[in-house]
Amino acid sequence: MARSVLALVACMALLASPWSASQVRTNAGQPQGSEGTHAPTRFDIDAQALATALRAFSEATGIAVLFDDGLVADKRSQGLHGMAAPRDALRILLVGTELGAHFSSMNAFTVTASSQAPEDDGLALRHDTAPARDMLDERSARAVQVAVEGALCANEDTRPGGFRLAMQLWIGNDGGVTDVAALAASDDPRRDDRVLATLRSLRLPADVHRSSPVTVLLTPSADADDACRAHRAKEG
Repeated sequence: MARSVLALVACMALLASPWSASQVRTNAGQPQGSEGTHAPTRFDIDAQALATALRAFSEATGIAVLFDDGLVADKRSQGLHGMAAPRDALRILLVGTELGAHFSSMNAFTVTASSQAPEDDGLALRHDTAPARDMLDERSARAVQVAVEGALCANEDTRPGGFRLAMQLWIGNDGGVTDVAALAASDDPRRDDRVLATLRSLRLPADVHRSSPVTVLLTPSADADDACRAHRAKEG
């Protein structure tokens, strides 16, 4: 089943949105290991020191993660609980650390400072084995952005921009969200529950179901009101 990642980053801009959906890329020309190695995997990694979280990732996937001890020292990962492709999972584990990752060999990722990671390292909005037609295109990603933004901005308790939360949305054939699950919780379980409950009522274009489940990553902004302010301006 296709698994796409939509990164919603409140401090960046794309198509007049204060959130950013990373470009859709196919896996052509990217070094990979076996299909089994890079297939979606169940992760049960608690919040912990980043170094131990990365080791848990390696144990779960069989993929080596190469990193300098000094680079990851004193950094923590929010963890990850749920099914995800390895690239997606590693991206979530690195959220908030100012680090990135890219393939260094057929079966190994290298963790680097974000500014050193290649632009096309393929960690966002992609999956390894499904055909390109099942990936979120720019129009579909935009539709998901707008729907998530509108739903969360409607309630002060769920407004994005002030917290991190990774989750997956399952979309039915009619475009309705059939389920939502947190992959990496924020620091407020009650708010997380409200966010998930809000998104269960979303209605998306029917063709988005071909990319289900969609992984959504909310991240903080320097101005937590940026996303909703821009959304209100577009509506007005």
